[in-house]
Amino acid sequence: MALPLLLQILPYRFRERAYFGWFQRRHGRWSHLYRKASLAFCPSVSMYNLVPGDAISGSIAFTGFYELNLTQRIVEHAAKGGLLVDVGANMGYFSLLWAGLNRSARVLAFEAAPRNIELFQANVSENQFGDRVSLIPKAAGARPGTAMFEIWPGEETGWGGFSDDPAVPRISVPVVCLDDELPEGRISVLKIDVEGADALVLQGAERLLRDRRIDTIYFEENLPRMQAHGLAAGDIQRLLQGFGYECQFFGDGWVAFPGKD
Repeated sequence: MALPLLLQILPYRFRERAYFGWFQRRHGRWSHLYRKASLAFCPSVSMYNLVPGDAISGSIAFTGFYELNLTQRIVEHAAKGGLLVDVGANMGYFSLLWAGLNRSARVLAFEAAPRNIELFQANVSENQFGDRVSLIPKAAGARPGTAMFEIWPGEETGWGGFSDDPAVPRISVPVVCLDDELPEGRISVLKIDVEGADALVLQGAERLLRDRRIDTIYFEENLPRMQAHGLAAGDIQRLLQGFGYECQFFGDGWVAFPGKD
């Protein structure tokens, strides 16, 4: 059984709406789509063994992409090449897209959830990107050490993160700072998606921000999860503005870039 015809002919924006509005609840009828899915914006790259019932996996399996606005921006950046730092890389969608679109592009990814680490490594291997895509199987945060990390039960791969709640399933994970892992060189794009801990990642990148070594930053505001970390709306923007970055909302999240001196 092939991809549903409707999803083959609809424009990307409507394809995304059709998946989340109708196909997501009936994904079991097309279980084969999860075994191998070509990326819509880079058909030479595929993702393997996606997770049925997971929103991220389903979007990729049925539409070939996830977070359309961010995907289109990453595609534009990838044309110029350079280094993508992918924090909260999940199964590797944005890392694979970046590497697949430009043979000179490189990726340094961070992911702490054990299942996602395994899937990420398998996808990199299947696409033969091991020479250009590196994974640090740790969380990025404000300071090095260890932290308790929530492992979301069930199918969802993108809902884990730092947690102080003893009532949820958690594991201890190693934590590193971007300042320590990226001692030199420029970063074309820093993409952060860590369920409310984006500000903590940036607190661990103070030297990178102060030296304006990051050309573009994409981050999210997950307000409920931010509150659990003692963070409020606008805290990330204020942190970045303190280092001379300008912030704009673009649909799937926020983008920041160095302002003019």
